[in-house]
Amino acid sequence: MFAVSDTTPLRYLVAIGQQDLLPRLFGRVAIPLAVHDELQGSGTPQVVLAWATHLPEWLTIQEARGDIQFPRELHRGERETILLALELSPDFALIDDRAGRQFALGLGLPVLGTLGVLEQADRAGWIDDFPATLNALRASGFFVAAPLYQLLLSRHQERTKG
Repeated sequence: MFAVSDTTPLRYLVAIGQQDLLPRLFGRVAIPLAVHDELQGSGTPQVVLAWATHLPEWLTIQEARGDIQFPRELHRGERETILLALELSPDFALIDDRAGRQFALGLGLPVLGTLGVLEQADRAGWIDDFPATLNALRASGFFVAAPLYQLLLSRHQERTKG
């Protein structure tokens, strides 16, 4: 499998120390130049900045090409992620932003977000403590609405019933 990622999934997975789930799930991940720039922008947590200066082998930076009409609310990273995904046809485009996800889905791209990555990894048995991981994600600043949080915990409990 292969994925193209926007900034947010990488930023938050690195922040909670779960970035190694990405190569386990997808093998390799590509990011556009805009995402690499955003990972090194002001306000980025130090752990993410350090990670972004020494990228792992499974992550490649590629120039996004193409030109399509995007909604105004999409930022450069989302636009370039979608362009790169259209070009490379990955198994998933990793996007958290609602408008970005909807636009990508409208173009026929398969989309997965940070929570989906964590849930797939939990299904595979690669997360030791899923509730603690969700709590770490929320503590890092990632917003998870209470009903969604409860749904994720409920699905985890169903998966782990023995």
